[in-house]
Amino acid sequence: MKRKQERERATSPFHPDIMVAWNKGFEAGAKRQNELDTKIMLEWLESLEEIAGIGPKTAQKIRGHCLKFIQAKHQGR
Repeated sequence: MKRKQERERATSPFHPDIMVAWNKGFEAGAKRQNELDTKIMLEWLESLEEIAGIGPKTAQKIRGHCLKFIQAKHQGR
């Protein structure tokens, strides 16, 4: 009987206040991950010429293609 009472008093993971806090944390984490992913991608794009066989012209084509792709995905939201 005592265990049943303890379970009933335990906070549900679906309690509205907990879910608000969970969602805020999730959104903050997702935002930070997006920032880090963007930083890594920009660093990679800046270093394309360091890859064997990629010169300035090809690197610029890749950067242009990436920018067009990102713009198209952003507009498609």
